Amino acid sequence: MPSSTGPTRRRVTAILLAFGAVIAGSAAVYATQDSPSAVVAAPAAAEEPSGTGRVETCVLDANSGCTQAHHFAKKPSSIVAMGSGSSILSIDPSLTNDKTYRLKVVRPDGSRYPAGRSVRFSVHYDFGTDAPAPTSPPTVTPTTTPSTTTPSTTTPSTTTPSTTTPSTTPPTSTPTPTNTASPVKSCTNPSFTTTSTNNQGDGRSYGAYYVHNNMWNNSNGTYTMGVCNFDNWYEVATQPDGTAVRAYPNVHKDYNDKPLSQIQSARFAANSPRCAGCIYNVAFDIWINNDFDNELMIWTENHNQRPAGSQVGTTTIGGHEYQVWKSGGATSPGGVFTYLSVTPQLSGTMPLQLFFKDLEARKWIPANSTTWQVDYGVEICDTNNTPQRFNFTDFAITES
Repeated sequence: MPSSTGPTRRRVTAILLAFGAVIAGSAAVYATQDSPSAVVAAPAAAEEPSGTGRVETCVLDANSGCTQAHHFAKKPSSIVAMGSGSSILSIDPSLTNDKTYRLKVVRPDGSRYPAGRSVRFSVHYDFGTDAPAPTSPPTVTPTTTPSTTTPSTTTPSTTTPSTTTPSTTPPTSTPTPTNTASPVKSCTNPSFTTTSTNNQGDGRSYGAYYVHNNMWNNSNGTYTMGVCNFDNWYEVATQPDGTAVRAYPNVHKDYNDKPLSQIQSARFAANSPRCAGCIYNVAFDIWINNDFDNELMIWTENHNQRPAGSQVGTTTIGGHEYQVWKSGGATSPGGVFTYLSVTPQLSGTMPLQLFFKDLEARKWIPANSTTWQVDYGVEICDTNNTPQRFNFTDFAITES
């Protein structure tokens, strides 16, 4: 969720693709009647500080690839390409130049897709310390990847949206946090560690889940991630300045447009530093329907941060009271939907299905909506320029 006082959010999906690397990531592939084209123009783009992220679409040719125009007057130093699904994406460095790059998309078993199929993916360009401005405006791109497990499938009763008079400021007090059967874990000997000091972040898959040091808007912070498993990892962040979200270290699971009706709940547990001068929120982040037009955030803990948009009411879901915030107006569909827990929740089982039903009841999303990604992590704005550790010790999505 972007800060209301910071720059526009640019969250970018995740594995660093140094030239020549292959991303064993995901791309949603859809049938289309469009014929393959030699060069596909990228979406309109806007100037970025040290890199550019956006969502792109290409139509695959007979070689299961496409040549994309990036609209920069300079060859990128590295490219990240990823989407929702299970396809494998790769970029040929020998065919990357100051105008285009070559993307190849194959099935998980390495076989080609037939010509004429459309591929939607997110891409991030980096130019080191010398980023050129694109010659035509990028579509902003947020995001992040998670594994298995089976918590209870009990579904609490649906709630009716409240019409409580909205306020325009987040809570100023810090209620006593709630804890529900928090697992006793500590990641002391991580199998994977990575440190980022710019807007490029690495990650690793653990079964069906992906743990990602998501640096989509970082320019001056230092972020070290240590991972023991998808449900046991930590982030040590040193971030100076500001109220704008700089990074979203997270664990997530990708889907190929899975119906929301099949996502029931998610187990979670996190411990944050609650440091003086720090600004952050621990949150679920769920992308709904196509691209980045509908974003559901559930803030389980908030430390001095303000959601996007304005507060439109309150509601009680699963026994917890939430402030309800929305960008783009309370009566219009789509946008960023934030449910800010009035009492911090350190662990428990989040009844995701009830939040989807609440969005439907408010007419913000249609009843047949889908998701391509469910995330849980921490949005970090400021750690008062001191190293602060965030621990994540449980995560598992229950599906039906």
